[in-house]
Amino acid sequence: MAYYLKDLPFTEEGKKLKLSDEDRERFRLVYKKKDDQWVLHNIYEKGGEYGDDCIVVPLESTYKGNIELAPGTEFANVVGTSNDPKPGDINTSWIAFWKCIYIATHYSYPPSWCCTDGMKYNNYGNNIVLHVEGATYGELNGGHIILGRIARQPYPGEIVYIVPICTGHNTMGNSFYMKTGHEATFAVALSNVVTNIHNYLARHPLEAHEKI
Repeated sequence: MAYYLKDLPFTEEGKKLKLSDEDRERFRLVYKKKDDQWVLHNIYEKGGEYGDDCIVVPLESTYKGNIELAPGTEFANVVGTSNDPKPGDINTSWIAFWKCIYIATHYSYPPSWCCTDGMKYNNYGNNIVLHVEGATYGELNGGHIILGRIARQPYPGEIVYIVPICTGHNTMGNSFYMKTGHEATFAVALSNVVTNIHNYLARHPLEAHEKI
């Protein structure tokens, strides 16, 4: 079972995020111990298999805001994080998480198509069509992405973005990168590691926390 750090301080961006009690409960995030860092792992799901190397934290404790990616922005999949195992509108999926933050920000329902231009690219000049731009090829996922052309693990503390991409783009392998389509793309920013945890644990040891 994971330790629940429900009193972990919020980030400055997290303090501004206005979530309902229901959304705050369903979008708690799981971070897993890797070396000496707590690294983003998944959205907490009741009954999930988590060990003592996992902590559960409020979304507001790791939320870094959101940005609009301009059309044609290059990005790649993150290596080493969980894919969205439950695409669609499942309550605890990453795409449901992205939709929740979009609605909390814009007070309107979000787009429901893959944010890419429909292609996948490699650095040898080969461009492959995955689907027509704007179409939902397969189910829509909340993809973990980083900016640039190289799919890789994020550096400690680097920002990871969540964007809506189709299953084809979410599972296309690490040798390709993508570009956003002709519209700006709403991207949710999360810290790859819990950056405010060390001082907190110095005052509140893990063993003093509830396990869930």
